[in-house]
Amino acid sequence: MLAKDTAPVPAGRAKVRIGRSLLHIRYCSPNPNALARYKFNINPNTLSADYELWICGSAAVYYLMPMSFIQSIYDNPGTYVDRAHPEIRVVSVDADAHSVTYACGGVSSSLRKYLSATLP
Repeated sequence: MLAKDTAPVPAGRAKVRIGRSLLHIRYCSPNPNALARYKFNINPNTLSADYELWICGSAAVYYLMPMSFIQSIYDNPGTYVDRAHPEIRVVSVDADAHSVTYACGGVSSSLRKYLSATLP
């Protein structure tokens, strides 16, 4: 789905290589209490890839984002920090609104241009 006829090749923890692109992949299962809400985190392993792939419940809803977008969330001074692991940032995806909320005060960004995106 991401790169037509190019098969993914495992490339480490939660990563695959498709062509020359390295993807960090995250899947979040549906929450019966909040069907369109998904929790993800950004960690140092995430930041070592070229792209981040968030799969929300099934392959029908996914966001393929360049690492520059993910890095900007990670670097935001208000981004939510995991209490047990200060190097991890926590984000919340609203798959109905196609947005990610990630910082104090409800700072969010649109994910619409990354919905069902493919590799260049």
